[in-house]
Amino acid sequence: MDSSRSKPATILVVDDDRGVLRLIEKSLQRENFCVAKADSGKAALDWLQQHRPDLMLLDLKLADSNAKDLIAKFAAAKRLSPFIIITGQGDERVAVEMMKSGAMDYVVKDAQFYDLVPTLVRKALEQIEREQKLAAAEEALRISEERFRVALKYSPIAVFNQDANLRYTWFHNMPIAEPEKTVLGKTDEDLFPQSEADRLVQIKTRVLATGLGLRQEVNCTVNGETRIYDLAVEPVRDPAGKIVGITGAAMDITESKRLEREVLQISELEQRRIGQDLHDGICQHLAGIELMSQVLEQNLEKKSKLQAAQAQKISMHVRDVIGQTRSLARGLSPLVLESEGLMAALDELAANTEKLFGVQCRFACPMPVEIHQLITATHLFRIAQEAVTNAVKHGKSTEIEISLERKLDKLVLTVRDNGSGFSQSPGGTKGMGLRIMQYRAGMIGATLLFQKQNKGAAVVCFLPLTFLALKSATTP
Repeated sequence: MDSSRSKPATILVVDDDRGVLRLIEKSLQRENFCVAKADSGKAALDWLQQHRPDLMLLDLKLADSNAKDLIAKFAAAKRLSPFIIITGQGDERVAVEMMKSGAMDYVVKDAQFYDLVPTLVRKALEQIEREQKLAAAEEALRISEERFRVALKYSPIAVFNQDANLRYTWFHNMPIAEPEKTVLGKTDEDLFPQSEADRLVQIKTRVLATGLGLRQEVNCTVNGETRIYDLAVEPVRDPAGKIVGITGAAMDITESKRLEREVLQISELEQRRIGQDLHDGICQHLAGIELMSQVLEQNLEKKSKLQAAQAQKISMHVRDVIGQTRSLARGLSPLVLESEGLMAALDELAANTEKLFGVQCRFACPMPVEIHQLITATHLFRIAQEAVTNAVKHGKSTEIEISLERKLDKLVLTVRDNGSGFSQSPGGTKGMGLRIMQYRAGMIGATLLFQKQNKGAAVVCFLPLTFLALKSATTP
C-alpha cells in the first residue's frame, strides 16, 4: 500500500455475525485501518449510499441476502467497490464462482482467519492502487495518442517508419497517390521513379549504417508533379541499442522554394535596375560635369593659372567618381556576364575589386569553361561577388584569388583570401550574405563549403555537371 496515503483506508465489513464483525474490526484497527460495519445487506446498502469504502469484506451468505444478489444491487445503485468474499467451511466452490463475478479474493473463516485478514486486505489495497495507476497511465497514453492522431490528421507533414530492410511499416500523409493501398510493406523503389528512389535509399541507408540522423532536400513525384520536400530521417533502436529501422518526416517546401526564388529574382532585377540607373543616369550627369570642368579649365587658363589648375583637379575627381560609379554599376548589373560569359564577368569582378578596395585580386581559370545557362552563371557570379565582399569588409583581406575550374564531374568555384577568416561557424552565423550564398548554391544543385585556412578562409562551391549544360573548350 502507498505509504503516502493521507488517511487510513476505509474497510467496510459486511457480516451478519456480530462477533465476527467485532473480531475483524479489532484485527484491522490494530493495523491502522478505518473500519465500518454492516450486519445485513440492507445496512450495507444504506451505508454505501452515503460513503465510499476503499475495500469491502463481504460474507457470502447473509440473513437477508446472499452475496451474489447483494453485489448486483450495489452495482445497480452504482455503489459497488472492490470486494473480498468471506466464506464458511465447504463454500469454496461458491466463492470461486463469486470471484468470476468480480471478487478480488476470498478467505475462509478458519482458525487463522483473523490473523490473515490484515495481510489479505493490505495486498488487495496494493493491487487496487497498482490497477489505478495502470489505468491512469493507460488513460494518459490514450489521451496522448488521441492528441497525436488529431495533430497528424491536420498536419501537412508526412511521417513514416521503415524497418531495417527499408520497407514501410507505418505512415501518415505519404506524398503519393492512394497511400492506403500502396505503402505498407513496400520500399521506395516500389513507390517513386528510379532517380528519386535512388536518392531516398542513399540517404536512409546512410542513416542505418552510421546511426546518425540526416536532413536533406529531395524531390518526390506526386500525381505527376515533382515536389520538393525537406526530409529528416533518424535511426530507430531496440532496447539493446541495435538499429532496427528508421523514422522520418518530410515537409513539402515547394511553395516556399518558389517564393524564395521569386524574391531572389526580384532582388536581381532591382539590382540590375539600380545598376542601369547608375550607368545611364548618374554616370552621364557626371560626364557632363567633367566636360564642363574641362571647358572651365580652358577658359581660366588665359586668366589665372592657379584657378585653371583647380578646375583641372575638379575634372580629375569627377573622372575618378565616374570610374567608381561605373564599377558599382557593373557589379550591380554585370552586363558582361550576359554578353561574354561567367569567365569574363569574374575577371572583371577581380579588376573592379582592385580598383574599388585597393587590394590584390586576381582571377584564375586554367582551362576555359563556358556556361550556357544564364541563371546558373548568375548565381555563381553572385556567390563569388558576395565571397569577395565578405573577404574585404569582414576578413580585412589584402589578397584574394577567384578560381574557376573543372575537376572530374564537378565545376568548382573557389574564392580564397588571406584575411582573418570566419569569426564563427558559417552555419550558425546570422549574416544574411552567407545564407544567401547557401541558398543560391541550393538553387542550382551545388554544394557550398566554408573553410578556415592557416591564413584566411576559402569559400568553395561544387556544382555537379549533371545539373549543368556545360561545354568545355580548349585554348585555341
